[in-house]
Amino acid sequence: MKETDLKRAYNNVLAQALSSSQQYLFSGNLFGDIFVLRLKELEKGTEEPPGKLKIFPQRSAVEINCLAFRRDFLIVGTVGVVYGLQWNEDDEKLSTNRLWEVKIPMQADAVEVPDVNSLWLSPDTDTLFAGCGDGIIYQISLEDGRVERDYRGHTDYVHSVVGNSNGQIFSGAEDGTVRVWTTKQKEQTSMIEPYTTPKLHRPDWGKWIGSVAVNDDWLLCGGGPRASIFHLRSLESTCVLDFPGGVHVCDFVDDGVFIGGEHNHVQSYTLNGALQANIPVEHTACYSIVWQTSPIKIMSIAGFSNRLHILKDFRFLDSKIDLYGNVEGEDDAAEGDEEELEEIESFKCSAA
Repeated sequence: MKETDLKRAYNNVLAQALSSSQQYLFSGNLFGDIFVLRLKELEKGTEEPPGKLKIFPQRSAVEINCLAFRRDFLIVGTVGVVYGLQWNEDDEKLSTNRLWEVKIPMQADAVEVPDVNSLWLSPDTDTLFAGCGDGIIYQISLEDGRVERDYRGHTDYVHSVVGNSNGQIFSGAEDGTVRVWTTKQKEQTSMIEPYTTPKLHRPDWGKWIGSVAVNDDWLLCGGGPRASIFHLRSLESTCVLDFPGGVHVCDFVDDGVFIGGEHNHVQSYTLNGALQANIPVEHTACYSIVWQTSPIKIMSIAGFSNRLHILKDFRFLDSKIDLYGNVEGEDDAAEGDEEELEEIESFKCSAA
């Protein structure tokens, strides 16, 4: 079986990011490959398929867990390290050399290097927040690559970290808590435990929190517990969203919310909890949703599948774009050496 066929069958895209110019979409997977899609290709007519994607493989054994974009470089979160790659938009090329990298500190009692599971980049500063597998959020200065401080309190790995313009940081973790922090204080300022609320608790799914999102007034979270909207000041649950599976992604989009995870549909709800769109996807699980409204309105949904699901109106599935099998120069590429094929076969067995 060819390398490309194996990767196509077991492709798992955990991360996506949009360029600062809002003209390119980046997608990264657990095989360590980064795909780049020119968004103008999506404006072609229905009879003309989008052009092929570009692919930029990373170093051996790099698993791409999360992505962010700042100015002209792509930020990659993987096992034990965060690094930046220069993006040349004129040539549509991603640097093969790391522009910079920051290693996540290894704790004294740690038995393994922690994964970087989530990145949030403050739009007002050169500050990056990394939620990691050791239960710690690290605040990193992109000016000098220094870990400025950390946020400790979670007792299990952090799945999601986001922030707002008020200097607040919100994190959700495997320990079942959503914690609120501020850059001005060392300790957390508040905490909620959705699994302790009877209307949210789902014993069969567990207590983990897979995703957190915030806007000016509301907090949205879900995981094992049902997805719910909380008032940001009181942290009281005001609305329960009846998404049937475990929640891995959620976000406020326009005047509603989008939720995806371990289900064959991604769903859109009003802020009052009414289902307004039920969008079929072929992912075994959905792990990433990115979107923008201008200059090109687009939403891309990714997960355990070889396809990106594209929405142009945020209500209906517009198209599906293959990743492996749809790359420039792929037809002329070699099948890969025996060692890499053995690594993929090993991944195949562990995924089964």
